[in-house]
Amino acid sequence: MTLPAIEIPVYEVKLPTLNKTVKYKPYTVKEEKTLLMAIESNDEKQIFETSLRCCDSCILDDSVKIEELSVLDLELLMISIRSKSVGETVDVRVTCEECNHTLDIKADITKMKVKKKGKPKDTIMLDETYGVKLKLPSIDSVYDSLVNKTDELTSTLLACIDFVYDDETTYSFKDYTEEEKTDFIEKMTVENVKKINELFIDKLPSNCIDLSFTCPSCGKENKKTMENLLDFFI
Repeated sequence: MTLPAIEIPVYEVKLPTLNKTVKYKPYTVKEEKTLLMAIESNDEKQIFETSLRCCDSCILDDSVKIEELSVLDLELLMISIRSKSVGETVDVRVTCEECNHTLDIKADITKMKVKKKGKPKDTIMLDETYGVKLKLPSIDSVYDSLVNKTDELTSTLLACIDFVYDDETTYSFKDYTEEEKTDFIEKMTVENVKKINELFIDKLPSNCIDLSFTCPSCGKENKKTMENLLDFFI
């Protein structure tokens, strides 16, 4: 006689960029062990790959390709899975803005929301001849940057440029090598990069959690916004 199979609960999350409601399940004890082993390795590439595989195994929708998701959607999906697998709160170290006292508080990750910062301009002219078409960074491009150990500025631009164009030709970024794309970016002017940052990157939506706490040292009421939430998946 075989042991009975435990029924695993199913949840839903709406992914804003994909504009689709996706069903998912919590990760299992086996998957959690795999994650913990990856964390203990202190290898960023291994942790990233293992996290993606775990997330992919929890998605109950074959039409959703994990490597094609925007960073915004992947972060929301990973945090949702984490909240149903490990718990809905995480410990966060914060600092009082009045007296610099540090303390640990609980953050409710179910209170995560999408913070919009304006409307990004996704078509920008670099000079009188050439322009760039920009896109939300995908997890695929973030992974490539991690593997190639690219600096943060170059990584961001590599992830966001969809294609370069002029009046006659479109140069799709995906058709070029990492070296060719990096060379193109490094030859941009400071003004080019500033324009892309101000008109597009700085206006991209992000996931965040609002925190509030009273400092036990000076009594100051503090309010902070926590971003970079992907770290709390594991």
